[in-house]
Amino acid sequence: MIYRTNPVRLIATLSMAIAAICSSASFAGDTDPYARVIESDDGIVALEMAQKTFVPISGEGPKIHLLAAIHIADPEFYHTMQRTLESYDAVLFEGVKPAGLDPIDPELNDTAKADATTDRLNLLLEIVDRYHATTSQLPQSFDDLLKSEDPRIAAIVRSIETDGWSEKIILRKVNIDYGDSQTEQIALTSTGADRKIGGTGADTDISLVSRTYSPDDPTKPAPEGIQTQLANALHVSFQLDEMDTTNPEWVNADIDIKELQEQLAGLGEDNAMILNLIEGNSFSAKLMGFVLKFVARSPTMSSMMKLVVMDMLAMMETTKMFAQFDAIEKVILKGRNATVIEYLKAELTARPENKDIAIFYGAAHMPGIEEVITSELGYTYESTTWTPAMSVNTKDTGLTESQIKMMRKMIQNSLEKQF
Repeated sequence: MIYRTNPVRLIATLSMAIAAICSSASFAGDTDPYARVIESDDGIVALEMAQKTFVPISGEGPKIHLLAAIHIADPEFYHTMQRTLESYDAVLFEGVKPAGLDPIDPELNDTAKADATTDRLNLLLEIVDRYHATTSQLPQSFDDLLKSEDPRIAAIVRSIETDGWSEKIILRKVNIDYGDSQTEQIALTSTGADRKIGGTGADTDISLVSRTYSPDDPTKPAPEGIQTQLANALHVSFQLDEMDTTNPEWVNADIDIKELQEQLAGLGEDNAMILNLIEGNSFSAKLMGFVLKFVARSPTMSSMMKLVVMDMLAMMETTKMFAQFDAIEKVILKGRNATVIEYLKAELTARPENKDIAIFYGAAHMPGIEEVITSELGYTYESTTWTPAMSVNTKDTGLTESQIKMMRKMIQNSLEKQF
């Protein structure tokens, strides 16, 4: 039924929703672009992402490399980025973190340490839930969680298995017998400021328990986010599935989800739709996911959509399309820019012996980051290299050259009217 509609119009309509997902990938700035679309005579259209290098004007200090990231791309792009980033002394990368992942500052007071510890316990319970969903078992200890096939999960567990007072969090499996049935829970406990069981005030133990699990609960795969569904529809890869960020010299230089939600809430409740769409929780996300599965089954539609996405990203690079959205402008863009700059300044201070520091962030963020490092940190531009992120052969769209031009023009006009 959907296929009988005009495929060009379907792609145009779907592109409006995709704009919300890709909006953090590219924004207009006063600097040269960090993303571009190039076309060859043989009909190949490619999206390329920039890597710009900056050097200290004084001649003292590390080079800073700004590598524009994109969350969906051909696997070769991520393999190239992996090799490039691993050649640098330090990498600051983008990725909104779960609350509880950041190191707990030992200088915090006991109340703040308790809050941070509670966030860690909640994060560990989420990991426990994921463990059960994939194994139908509950962990007996942290060792079980550390055996995760996903090295990122093991790295997270290793970094948060202690509380705010540097004591190992206690993990216990609790069996609940109802006579004719039995359920299980995981209990997590921090012993508080006194590092002993019991106590009052700051010494009070901090305990959380998981939901109850039945031995008969089936395994189930984690739900796919809308970004993964989009990657599948375009027959490309999702960044998190391709890149290994567990290198100890790589730092997740971003805010956590709790802080992001609080900042979005401060700008209006409706801004929660941005997170719901990306996480796949809203009705709109589920509807778009259904359409994307249809697109994935059609090579022609997939190629058309891929071409549209590339054009859309390049267009956002050269216009102020999303400037009207306060949540995107203030929180998702400028707020997170300020965060990565803080991490960069800390890295420059803590490790002056570094020769190369890389920032791997969405192209949207790069103009603002570039402005700070050139106007405040004493750096100047040195060079630019380009890396192909995704490409499409226009012949695979099943359209004639004139139809392709018409489609691309229609998308551009639709986006301009929308924004």
